[in-house]
Amino acid sequence: MFDHESELEIGLASGMLVRIDPKGARLTSVVLPSDDGPVELLIGPDPKQKTRDFHGATIGRYANRIAGAQFTLDGEQFQLDANEGGNCLHGGGKGFDQCDWTVVAHWINAATLRLESPDGDQGFPGNLVAEVSFAVSDPETLSITYRACCDRACPVSLTSHGYFNLAGGGSIADHRLKLNAKQVLEVDGEKLPVGGPRDVDGTRFDFREPAPALGPDGAGFDHNFCVGSGGMREVAVLSDPASGRSMTMLSNQPGLQVYTAPAGDSFNAICLEPQAWPDAPNRPEFPSTILRPGVEYVNRIRLQFSS
Repeated sequence: MFDHESELEIGLASGMLVRIDPKGARLTSVVLPSDDGPVELLIGPDPKQKTRDFHGATIGRYANRIAGAQFTLDGEQFQLDANEGGNCLHGGGKGFDQCDWTVVAHWINAATLRLESPDGDQGFPGNLVAEVSFAVSDPETLSITYRACCDRACPVSLTSHGYFNLAGGGSIADHRLKLNAKQVLEVDGEKLPVGGPRDVDGTRFDFREPAPALGPDGAGFDHNFCVGSGGMREVAVLSDPASGRSMTMLSNQPGLQVYTAPAGDSFNAICLEPQAWPDAPNRPEFPSTILRPGVEYVNRIRLQFSS
């Protein structure tokens, strides 16, 4: 459950409502109107949860994992905060999800927040300034735009970690997923990439046509799908046949991390996280994540809802 006190609200006359918590620049609510009343599509954390909470948060400086919590850039080795075994997950122990973002603008249908991350933050080089803008528009569309600049070369990959359930609750076993991805990164026991991209043809990772979101075996996913490049494009469609709701995601990023959230004997949410490929700072054959001075990082995410 989220505590909605002191949160920002943006919305549409149709009844769509989005709430944002400046702590972690975190989406805490995405509500859509329906014939049966408002429906909450975001699943919040279990109040009994003792582990770190990524629900709805902005992730940075680097989403996903960096092996060995280190990388070498321009001949210099950098040691990061190792917060998942020996690896760095989601930017370290005090990633952007743990930070208080400053609200720089708030309108009825949009809000912008900013964070200044100092040189050496969690081991990353350079003074980095990040901004995120949330905006809603007709028909029932949520746009999330991340921008960042840094005064020193640094790997950067930001994303939004919303836990979605289009039924409004319960299991997502009946949700269906379509991905515009011909390849996936298989992972080892530490969720780090093994080798290069693998073709999805003939595997449980083939979502080129709508298929059960938990896979044919119902085991779920925590994998990066390689969704190509070329500017804003459709990368995923999530649907719930029972309610008739769907969410179409557009992105300009090369990867889409698909994570299904376990809840007891099933899964109660799915995260679709547009981002760079995991461990790219240590994998020169992967799409580059290095942001250099004078260049702006931009990650655009668009979620189009329908029912």
